[in-house]
Amino acid sequence: MRQSDRNAIAVTVGLNAPIEEEELAIYRGQIVLLPPTPASIELCAHARTMVEEAFHPYDPRTAQHVLDIDDFVARAANVKPRFIHDPQTRILQKAYLAELGFDPWRTYLDVPRMRVVSSDGYLVSGVGHKQPPHRDTWWSAPMQQIQFWLPIFPMTRECSMEFYPHYVESAVANSSNDFNIYNWNATGRKNAAQHRMGEDNRGIPQPNAALEHPGAVQMVLPVGGAVIFSANQLHATSDNVSGMTRFSIDFRIVDIEHVRHGIGARNVDNASTGTALRDFRRISDEQEIAPDIVSRYDEGEKPQGGVLRFAPDEVVKV
Repeated sequence: MRQSDRNAIAVTVGLNAPIEEEELAIYRGQIVLLPPTPASIELCAHARTMVEEAFHPYDPRTAQHVLDIDDFVARAANVKPRFIHDPQTRILQKAYLAELGFDPWRTYLDVPRMRVVSSDGYLVSGVGHKQPPHRDTWWSAPMQQIQFWLPIFPMTRECSMEFYPHYVESAVANSSNDFNIYNWNATGRKNAAQHRMGEDNRGIPQPNAALEHPGAVQMVLPVGGAVIFSANQLHATSDNVSGMTRFSIDFRIVDIEHVRHGIGARNVDNASTGTALRDFRRISDEQEIAPDIVSRYDEGEKPQGGVLRFAPDEVVKV
């Protein structure tokens, strides 16, 4: 790699090389843009139906202008877990990855998230949290994690997400040393809907100061289009000034052979403890990652009362 590439982002359209080679490039900072496919369009349509049902009779994108914040939060807090745990969601995720050519025996998949980002500061905490610049590795994500992000409704750059080219492999002073995923599973994730106004004070890892190089690349995608990037990529939620709430899907995968052999992104500034590897299941048969492999990445002590893997109906405690 050229020295200058440590402060630059390569953006490609489509998966043009074997999947394993693309994954290696993504670890090094490459961002991949994917056009809509039949499977991705079906996944987004599935999510859109759920969102529209939750906000009926209002248009979900403009409901923030007619609903009081408690009503809005209640609807959003209901639809997000419904989407996550609906069996059809999992089926459609797997169909999309198969369509893209990911090996179902070496690819492990976690549950998806539905993100809700309101406009003009209507809701900035809890279920509508606006993410500051961060790497998902600061949240105890493995260095092999690759992320997919798809908008559910049409979008513009005024309600986008953004990446920071200068920090592909340059450190950012941050608060990840205070983050433990098992504490987060026990408290932060469970209590999201309680945060409705003002700063989200759940111990979210973020930079210690404003970025010295804030120039960003903002992503604009059609419905069913996706952006793929490393968990080690510094990114953020753009300020939404579109006048409409943004709804999106994201989910994550890991290549078990890369996990097994320690191949992944370069850790430049992460100090979080614990590991999110227990969240992943093999696409082919829902097999968990073997405990002996997980243990290699389980940094730090397990706090009393911590939760190893979070799910509303399946809590595995420390």
